[in-house]
Amino acid sequence: MLFPWMKHNNLNWHQTIAQFMMSRRALWLLLAIMTGFVLITHQAVPMLDRDEARFSQASRQMAETGDVITIRFLDELRAKKPAGIYWLQASSAALFGIDDVASYRLPSLIGFLATLTLTYFFTQSLFPSPAAPLHGVLAGLMLASGPLLQAEALLAKTDSLLLATILCQQIMLWRIYRDSDLKSPASHWGAFWIALSASILLKGPIGPLVSFVTIAGLCALDRNISWLMQLCWGRGLLIVGIITLPWALAVTIATDGAFLKTAISADFLAKVQSGQESHGAPFGTYFLLMFLMFFPASAFLCFVPLLGKSLLTDKASKFCLVWLVGYWFVIECVPTKLPHYILPLLPALALLTSLALTRSLPVAGRKLARLIDAGYIVAALSGTLLCGVLFWVAIKYGGITGGRAFVSVLLIFMLAALILWHLWLWRAGRKIGDLVVILCAGAVLHFMAIGGVIAHLDSVHIAPHISRSIDQLEKKPSLIALAGYHEPSAVFEIGRDVLLLTADEAALFLAEAKDALVIIEERALPDFQKIADELALRLQEVARVDGFNHSRGQDVSLRFFQVIR
Repeated sequence: MLFPWMKHNNLNWHQTIAQFMMSRRALWLLLAIMTGFVLITHQAVPMLDRDEARFSQASRQMAETGDVITIRFLDELRAKKPAGIYWLQASSAALFGIDDVASYRLPSLIGFLATLTLTYFFTQSLFPSPAAPLHGVLAGLMLASGPLLQAEALLAKTDSLLLATILCQQIMLWRIYRDSDLKSPASHWGAFWIALSASILLKGPIGPLVSFVTIAGLCALDRNISWLMQLCWGRGLLIVGIITLPWALAVTIATDGAFLKTAISADFLAKVQSGQESHGAPFGTYFLLMFLMFFPASAFLCFVPLLGKSLLTDKASKFCLVWLVGYWFVIECVPTKLPHYILPLLPALALLTSLALTRSLPVAGRKLARLIDAGYIVAALSGTLLCGVLFWVAIKYGGITGGRAFVSVLLIFMLAALILWHLWLWRAGRKIGDLVVILCAGAVLHFMAIGGVIAHLDSVHIAPHISRSIDQLEKKPSLIALAGYHEPSAVFEIGRDVLLLTADEAALFLAEAKDALVIIEERALPDFQKIADELALRLQEVARVDGFNHSRGQDVSLRFFQVIR
């Protein structure tokens, strides 16, 4: 029997939930349910532009060519991220199919599950007490119930796995800091540097940045740097060099230094110095974004100040606080603002929030009580905004599958109402059952948002329509070119042999390869037809796909042309 203690009728449902949450079975149940949720979205949601499609296409080319050093998107050098994520995605694709979108998403699922598991066990080390299991499950559930981590578990990108490696290094850093009066065992400092190296191979400086701001904050608050010797810097940096330098040297040689030069100057420094790709936003953006990206757990953020002086006097609380505040301040100062940048601070936020909710706290004074109520209101408004956006996109971009998206939105509204109702009950009685219902409903809500709404935005998912239209052509093309519409998801759907051309080049291409197909965006059509007329090409429009390009925020109409022989 999974819940043997449910036979005790003298327990009310709040106590029943509390008892179950105190057992490790709660963690296994959470992992099993979230695995099912994520696997469903892996199959349901088509490839998304642009980052996911670029990662997947580059990984597919790595699996096809066997070149594990140089990362390319078609023939273009992709000097955005180190090779770690491409190795993992290419390996997954080689095992489960290079043409299956879900194959490239599996490493993100592994990172997601590792994050939840590590968060659970991190609490045992940070806050050892009889309530630690409950604390750990709540922290994991807070992470799983939010939209950001669920979205990253879906996407074939670096961030889900990066978060797992950051948690590994932070766990080891905490143990070294906690036992600063003792000689640090090799298993602690060695694991720290290995996890740091893995994070570098996944996303360059982000992992080291998290640990650096944590170390700097602890040293500043404690006015003590002697414990840093326990990190064994000489041997640690040697480990980092052994793990990361072979690939860095190999790619430098293979590209004559172009990869690292482009990665540092055109990617990293461009984001630090200015808002890259129109993603600039003012200081404070992430503070507000946390209420949306951490919903519904964001309703409880304002309980953290109730921890009071222990936030600075208790070692574990102080560790989480400097991790949270230090990293948050740095990313707020960076001009480029993207939602997933806040991901590395979410575990610290979940750990502190769940600690505040599971510890006996003093009664809040009038000012803190108002602050807590303000947190409820902001979180409720964030959830309402999220539901409103989902309703709008389901209506506007649902297309022929809009009915499914609309039904999912109705279920989402019901879940949101359940969350708000139990939030009201929680405010009145602070019962554990209401808290768990809120978080579980949040997890289901965001699963429905991804697998029910986003998956069925027919007008947004243009690439599958392109692929189906090509398959339905009577005259199968030997070559395919895209003009005016170069989205990576279309490249992934069509395959590596697709050409990305201008309108003029597309007309010349058809003149040379008359059994080919050109897919041209309507805005580029006049230039294309002008050259085609000059070349006396007899064109036939064989298909058309209309949709919405969410990357550019504009409607698109794709016209398919072949030459009449």
